[in-house]
Amino acid sequence: MDRFNQANTPTEVYQTGLDLVLERLKPERALIFYGYDAQEQLAPQVGHNLDPRTVLDMGDVSLGILQDAMEAGEAKMLVDAMKDPRFGERTSAVLSGIRSVLSCPIRDGGGEIEGLIYLDSRIQSAAFKQSDLPWLNELSEAMQQRLSALK
Repeated sequence: MDRFNQANTPTEVYQTGLDLVLERLKPERALIFYGYDAQEQLAPQVGHNLDPRTVLDMGDVSLGILQDAMEAGEAKMLVDAMKDPRFGERTSAVLSGIRSVLSCPIRDGGGEIEGLIYLDSRIQSAAFKQSDLPWLNELSEAMQQRLSALK
């Protein structure tokens, strides 16, 4: 997590977070959201195998799964979204083919959710482990600390 100290802009913090996620967890796809757009939706900042500029418009990820991750307010794992009764029948989940999901909110100093780390796999269920959740929480905290320091 020391790599965040070398980041001098918010974009560098997002990219460093994404790089660390890719190195450690090796997701098929990943997004880091931070801040909110005019419609009060989380704003995608950087992605891996997902274009942050179009991801919410193109249906590449399930908005229901993203909403669930935000409402949970904590690091969360879906072992197989297609078998989960909350998502398996949703058109967006079916069309995007999402199987495994790992997500974690990024909170500001007051505890408000300012962002979200989102990882998924369309290839395999159980792509992530329960033991990945604490590390993802640490990453989220380190990102927020560096972003706060840059303000």
